[in-house]
Amino acid sequence: MAKIKQIFLLFNLLLSVLSYSQIKVAAERTKAYLPLLEDNKIAIVGNQTSMIKNTHLVDSLISLEVDVIKVFSPEHGFRGKADAGAKIEDGIDVKTGIPIISLYGKNKKPSSKQL
Repeated sequence: MAKIKQIFLLFNLLLSVLSYSQIKVAAERTKAYLPLLEDNKIAIVGNQTSMIKNTHLVDSLISLEVDVIKVFSPEHGFRGKADAGAKIEDGIDVKTGIPIISLYGKNKKPSSKQL
């Protein structure tokens, strides 16, 4: 009986090791979507969690020469500097110079003009 338990445990361990797969979020699959972004002006809906590994999605896209012209940002602001519930105003991202449109201030969704 002990031998069967050992074989069962070994089988489960082997199965868990073989079934391990690295999860890759869509933002990290740049080869799949970069061709769709070429020669287009891009607006991003994003916040501080919009990351590709340790780099912000917008910073990554700019480094890949994507023409990011605007960012729409929900609560906490684009870089996550605002407190929960704080009113967020439109502004300019200091790092990139890209206009930031708040979706947590007076607007809860982009206007036709902003799009």
